[in-house]
Amino acid sequence: MLTSKDLRTKYLEFFQSKGHLICPSDSLVPDDPSLLYTSAGMVQFKPCFLGERVPPATRIATSQKCMRTDDIEEVGDAVHHTFFEMLGNFSFGDYFKREAICWAWEFLTDVLKINPDHLWTSVYLDDDEAYDIWVNEVKFPADRIVRLGEDKNYWPANAPSKGPNGVCGPCNEIFLDVTPELGAPEDPAWSIAYDANRFVEIWNLVFTQFDRQEDGVLLPLPNKNIDTGMGLERTIAVLQGTPTNYETDMFMPIIRRIEEISGAKYGTDERTNKAIRVIADHVRSAVFAIGDGVMPSNIGRGYVLRRLIRNSVVNARNINLQKPFLAAIVPVVVELMGDVYPEIADRQGYIEKVIASEEDKFRSTLQAGLQRLEDQISLAENTPERTLDGASVFTLYDTYGFPLEITRDIASAHDITVDVEGFQAAMEEQRKRAKAASDFASVMVAGEATALLELEKSVEATAFLGYDSLDAEATTLAIIRDGELASSARAGEKVEIVLDKTPFYAETGGQVGDTGELIWDGGSAVVTDTQKASHFELHIAQVESGTISVGDKLQARVDTDRRLAIARNHTATHLLHTALHKVIGEHALQKGSVVDAERLRFDFSHFQAVTPEELRAIEDEVNSMILTDLLACTVETSPAEARKMGATALFGEKYGDVVRVVQMGDESVELCGGTHLHHSSQVGFFKLISESSIGAGVRRIEAVTGQAALRVVHEMEDQLRAAAAALGTTAADLVSSAERTAAAARESQKEIDKLKAKSAAEAGGDLADHAQEANGVKFVTASVPTVDVPTLQKLADNVTDKLKSGVVVLAGVADGRVLFVGKVTSDLVSKGFSAGNMLREVAKIAGGGGGGKPEFAQAGGKDASKVDAALAKASELIQAQAGD
Repeated sequence: MLTSKDLRTKYLEFFQSKGHLICPSDSLVPDDPSLLYTSAGMVQFKPCFLGERVPPATRIATSQKCMRTDDIEEVGDAVHHTFFEMLGNFSFGDYFKREAICWAWEFLTDVLKINPDHLWTSVYLDDDEAYDIWVNEVKFPADRIVRLGEDKNYWPANAPSKGPNGVCGPCNEIFLDVTPELGAPEDPAWSIAYDANRFVEIWNLVFTQFDRQEDGVLLPLPNKNIDTGMGLERTIAVLQGTPTNYETDMFMPIIRRIEEISGAKYGTDERTNKAIRVIADHVRSAVFAIGDGVMPSNIGRGYVLRRLIRNSVVNARNINLQKPFLAAIVPVVVELMGDVYPEIADRQGYIEKVIASEEDKFRSTLQAGLQRLEDQISLAENTPERTLDGASVFTLYDTYGFPLEITRDIASAHDITVDVEGFQAAMEEQRKRAKAASDFASVMVAGEATALLELEKSVEATAFLGYDSLDAEATTLAIIRDGELASSARAGEKVEIVLDKTPFYAETGGQVGDTGELIWDGGSAVVTDTQKASHFELHIAQVESGTISVGDKLQARVDTDRRLAIARNHTATHLLHTALHKVIGEHALQKGSVVDAERLRFDFSHFQAVTPEELRAIEDEVNSMILTDLLACTVETSPAEARKMGATALFGEKYGDVVRVVQMGDESVELCGGTHLHHSSQVGFFKLISESSIGAGVRRIEAVTGQAALRVVHEMEDQLRAAAAALGTTAADLVSSAERTAAAARESQKEIDKLKAKSAAEAGGDLADHAQEANGVKFVTASVPTVDVPTLQKLADNVTDKLKSGVVVLAGVADGRVLFVGKVTSDLVSKGFSAGNMLREVAKIAGGGGGGKPEFAQAGGKDASKVDAALAKASELIQAQAGD
């Protein structure tokens, strides 16, 4: 049986015998800024085709390593790959169609011994030259030649009609019928174009012979070129008679290695098959990309590489492969292809290290990220929209390293769509936040490469004492001023101070940083914020008096009242999370939170507004847990043990080898590094103040606790008393008094409406009596004193009723805003008059806009001084339409 190495060798030797220079494969990283990767054999010769460079020979043949990811979603089926080899022969103004076609036929039938009766070919619709060569010189049966349009048999596709401008030409594709026993298809053209399972394309001959001009004219090129491509993987699959490309000798050794590592068996089921195929394909791509100098990153070709590695790890879950494994497959790829591409053999150790490092990085966050993605998918499966909201998808990307494409791939397997617009909006918000960074962030970014790196080399991590103490003696280890390390700071200077230990909590997990003061002999500083940077707590401080120097001993004191208020709100968020599960369901997963001294904000997954009754039940449930005086306990343990305890891991948080579990009695168990109360009763009182939507499938609740909650209640009481006083009643009788007042107002409004209608009827008659006429068309344009929209509409109705046939445009001013109403009777609508079109133009005069249907329209304007001019414009338009 012919091997893939045999095929590669035979191809190159054949074309060498035809006078071709055999050139080595170019790098996967092309010398072309418009391309991420080399995606075809002709890429390295693009300057030659464009006439920008003289080729080393007029006839060239190569076996080119290529990479494409435009069909990455299809990888895992029978024929799609991200990495593949393209066998190609090229002519630069030398031979043309006759030689290209005849040599292709000779190679396929004489060298590879393919049964000529099983071959078919397609030519471009009007490419009679290629057709004649096949029929008259190759002696190919005309009934196995099909003509296809520019979408199938032209390069670039659709070039004659749609462009782009430049070099282009028809294609001639050769197909192998893998099931010839079925006989000739009923519609050969359709089958060749669309039935890829039966008719497998094995060679594409591109005849670049035209230069498309700006006006679409195709000018013949002075030198015609040949660019052909034969996919090695696809062709060897046909020759070896395998069901898919993956059962060939190019992939089976890799697949066998994956089986050894995972214990899975290729061929068990389609899920297993696809996972193994994806891994086999992607590991080849990774080996060759890294071998050509690409490193995983978040941009460009590095992002593509990172996505391939991560996609492999994600797919490994489908064959229960949970341990690092990709580097162990590299030797098999090198053994298979290192003799042809020695660069991967020379760099094997380096390739293994890069892949292992990237896989380890991804695995550190993969499990938590996948669990959260699966949670989101489970929620989406129970909703009519079956959509993952963009905010959650962005969190997966930003926190867990999940590229959007991988999330889409996994979601797609569950028939779930992704809110891509929401994801992109979240990305844009992140960019805006980065631009509008605080002074602190700007300083730290500026000094990150100096101050923090220097500290990491010489200073131990800050020890946090704030769970148990709010006042501690500490030593000043470093002072950062304007992004640079400083030895001291004087009164009036704003600095970041690093201590050996601190009771100050640094902002993390949605909880704001502590404030307070630092006191030392001869001076003090006010701490306005505490931030986490690397493994340090940075005390953002303003020196109030004296001078602080590195090495100084000081007393670090947290603002106790503020910390207690924050703790109330943080403990309340845990109780709120539990209450949400009880009232609206377990799907209400936390999507984010902000906890400060004034209030708490809690975002959660839910696909409709929470009803007033549910909000009351949630509030009651939280306050019930507060009154129960639940004991708050904390313990540090491993993530596995925490899960056994039933701990909830919060979406968007990262967890290390040791996690902190906060438990509130038997009601709540969550992973949390924040500061909390010792008893739920210390929350005091919980009050919801708002509930709203912040995106598809995500709701937000804001609430207050303790003294802040009491202030809200007092404000409500003050408003009730003020409302009662305004109605001349007491708070106890406010509802009944308001109902009586509202009923009286409705009756009064009815009387007002009657008077307005009567007035409009009278005014309508007067306006109709003074109607103008243009070529038999009656029309009224008039300004009405201060009026509202309903009255203006009623007046227009009355005028048209009086006119029987006509056009009416009325204007009024209400609260400084110009109102326009237009109406056209049906007989004139049939003659082309349109109220909507007319008012659009009229309103522009008054600085506004609007429109509507031909029969009726309304619009608004901003400039009341332009009402007369606008009505004059209406008259002008009506007369023009009437032909007067």
